[in-house]
Parts: sequence; structure tokens; C-alpha cells
Amino acid sequence: MRPGPLLTRTGVSGPETPALDLRQLIALATGAVVAGGIQPGDRLVEDLHMDSLEIADLLVTIEERTGVVITADALAGARTVGGLEAAVRRLQCAAR
Repeated sequence: MRPGPLLTRTGVSGPETPALDLRQLIALATGAVVAGGIQPGDRLVEDLHMDSLEIADLLVTIEERTGVVITADALAGARTVGGLEAAVRRLQCAAR
């Protein structure tokens, strides 16, 4: 069961998309991290201990919530929470 739309602190939402709080989605994907403790500089793998399945699930959830497909190139440059937030914003802007 997927959660409903979330309030945003990240400014990632667009006019046709539900608000997106990437940190909350990361907390849901990992099942072990409290969203309030996730910082922009946290590395997805090294600091948050996300494995490939958790990252894949997160990317699918982002796509479902925003309509943005995160390409392998965009993901390669997004090793941190802040990097992923920036990648989603760039892709949303490019899609408009």
C-alpha cells in the first residue's frame, strides 16, 4: 500500500503533481530511517544504507508521484539526498 500525497519541504512538486517529500519517501523505502534525520548531504548508499532494491523502489515511487523518469545518467550524478532532489527538479523543469 502506497501512502497518499505528502507535504513538501523540498520544493520538488509541480502544478500537476502531488507534493513530494523525497526524504519521507526515502524513509519509507528504507523502513528504518526517520525522515527528520535525513539531511541533503546524506549519501544514499553509504550513509542511509540503501540497497539497489530500495533505490529502485524509490525511483518507481518518484516516477509515480511526479511523472518524471530518472534516467541512469541522472541517477549516476545523484549520490546524495540533495543530489537526487536536484535531479528530480531538473527533470521536472525539462519535462514542462
